[in-house]
Amino acid sequence: MEKNNPEIFISFSTKDLDKCEKLISKLDSKHCNFWYQEKIGIGEEYKELIKQKIENSIACIFLLSDNFLNSEFIKKTELPWIENKENTALIYEIIPIQIEKCDWEEIELLSGVQIYPSRSSSIDLDNYHDLDVINSHIAQYLDNAGYIKKKGWFR
Repeated sequence: MEKNNPEIFISFSTKDLDKCEKLISKLDSKHCNFWYQEKIGIGEEYKELIKQKIENSIACIFLLSDNFLNSEFIKKTELPWIENKENTALIYEIIPIQIEKCDWEEIELLSGVQIYPSRSSSIDLDNYHDLDVINSHIAQYLDNAGYIKKKGWFR
């Protein structure tokens, strides 16, 4: 984890921690860091820390599942903070990934947004192609947003 790399916030239900950690372990973190709730220390003021991490993030990955949709904390706290960040930031991207088939359409923030892999299927965390698509999307976003430092005279 590089200290000066921009951070991508991971929004997920703690009931899906195993899937979150499995996904993060397979994502390319050369140009960014991934932050998720498990990194909160004992005794830390978690709500303020999560809000700060969202405010300082350059993008957010939603790990969509029934657990995500049923989380009161996500619905009432995280989603409004993320929506505010998206509405006020010059550059910010929400990357929705369906980790289990669910009724994600009920999230107004995602209306009209393409999720991965599709409306009717969920990601296979052991499938190289699925992971490659996500890594490529993140790399392209980072490059387009100017977060990947170019070397040499041609930029």
